[in-house]
Amino acid sequence: MEERTAAAAVGTRMRTRKITAVMAGIGALSLVLSGCEAPSGGDSELVIGTENLGGYNPVNGYSVDGNSPFYDGLLRLQEDSGSGEMPELAPALAAEDPKPNDDSTKWTVKLRNDVTFSDGSDFDAKDVAATYEAIVDPEVASEYVDAFRMIKTVKTPDDHTVVFELDEPTPTFTSRLAVGILPSEAIEEGTLAADWKVNSAPVGTGAYTLDSLTEDTAVLKARDDYWRTTPELKSVTLQAYADTSALAAAVKDGKVSGAAVPPRSVDQIKGDGQEIFTARTADWRGLTLPSDNPFTKDATVRKALNLAIDREKLVDEVLAGHGTPASTPVGEFYGDAYDPDAEFDFDLDAAKKLLDEAGWKVGSDGVRARDGKKAVIDVTYPAGDTVRGDIAAEISAQLEELGVTLEIKGQEWDDIEKDLAGQAIVYAGGEQPYNIDHQIRASLHTQTKTSGVFDNPANMAVPGGDELLDHAAVETDEAKADADYREVQSKYIDAPSYLIVAFLEHTYVADTEGWDIPDTTFEPHVHGSDWGPWWNLADWKKN
Repeated sequence: MEERTAAAAVGTRMRTRKITAVMAGIGALSLVLSGCEAPSGGDSELVIGTENLGGYNPVNGYSVDGNSPFYDGLLRLQEDSGSGEMPELAPALAAEDPKPNDDSTKWTVKLRNDVTFSDGSDFDAKDVAATYEAIVDPEVASEYVDAFRMIKTVKTPDDHTVVFELDEPTPTFTSRLAVGILPSEAIEEGTLAADWKVNSAPVGTGAYTLDSLTEDTAVLKARDDYWRTTPELKSVTLQAYADTSALAAAVKDGKVSGAAVPPRSVDQIKGDGQEIFTARTADWRGLTLPSDNPFTKDATVRKALNLAIDREKLVDEVLAGHGTPASTPVGEFYGDAYDPDAEFDFDLDAAKKLLDEAGWKVGSDGVRARDGKKAVIDVTYPAGDTVRGDIAAEISAQLEELGVTLEIKGQEWDDIEKDLAGQAIVYAGGEQPYNIDHQIRASLHTQTKTSGVFDNPANMAVPGGDELLDHAAVETDEAKADADYREVQSKYIDAPSYLIVAFLEHTYVADTEGWDIPDTTFEPHVHGSDWGPWWNLADWKKN
């Protein structure tokens, strides 16, 4: 999660994911409440198991969606209604809603004047400017620069006003204002963001501070001077586990009382006194389809593969119903930008016919071939991710009926990155979903100078798609932008570049007895201890 430019920085995203954005907020997590033994949590009221610790730098993607115990953004997420469009962002460090000019090339944000950082310094406009300037600084090599590519300058006319001047109209810019803000003194100019001190010693305006950090344990302490409320949950411990399987085993064995767990395992893992929590998401799963493979480089083949998948069956059997079938990166939660007709109906006979007509004939071994080339796809997924492994296995089983073979293996991200065009990846999208521009651009737009290696990994084009996406991103008439996005989805169905199968519903097990807690929010791809029932620990109240 490597180029050493602002553009390439995004490309390091997947490789460094184990030490940055902490993939699961603070990890894929699990939680223990009082009454369960904390492995090394001392007097913590809550112990959270995680696969990863560290990487707490918002400039490099941690809390990019505005959720963290250590940081606040200018805007913050709200509870999710559970249906319809995703919830709006509300002012946090911003004193009021951001104000655009007529063409959305300038956004003015008034700031609160009663906020301090965890080091005791005052929060003001220079901190906001420094954070955003660092994100777009090529020498810093932020992994998430593409989402902020339009920022030209950040001006501070006074201590409590910030003005973002943009290179192009950006009517969806407010979704970029949830990034956690660092004190200007924590910005390490000329140093790669992955190497900054805040990765292991965060300084923010959030409700908690990092009291200690070791290789496998982190202890968080509540701030009594937190600006928004006084947290009643005073101490939290994070305990690292090797992978999702080890984490699930820790829950099942009673070592922890709750976790973010694979959807198919949630009912088996849930114990006495625990509840299952779910969250809607823009987190989609599917396969990238390699552009260097003689079979999948053909758009007709890619369409056939999509027609051959029974998505309902996959959701029911692999996700235990905790998800919705998907054919594109756009879900109904994007309102009028969503095209409900842009979907692949399961039609195995039509898929077989397409391949037959394209010259891919079934051989004596049951595998299709053309001109001596077999219909074989190498597929990889991050080792230890059981959900992705299960999805790959189910897709493989279904495609056998089509005469297509998948050769599947789990790998580390460093190895996966070595051959993005020659192998399929069990892909996860939806990292920054709070505006459709980034949700769809990261997966369907061909790569640009600010794209990351894992943005559209095979670099396949949707015919006419780039032009529509570029226009929609700067279109200030929402109805016209929505029409562009719908047309992209329609064009994608004619020439798909992925095999997208589902939006996940994130599943969590937790014992929250003794606490009144907020409802879950609408979640991005990352999930874990910053999400689910724990996304807003500052507002947990004892009952």
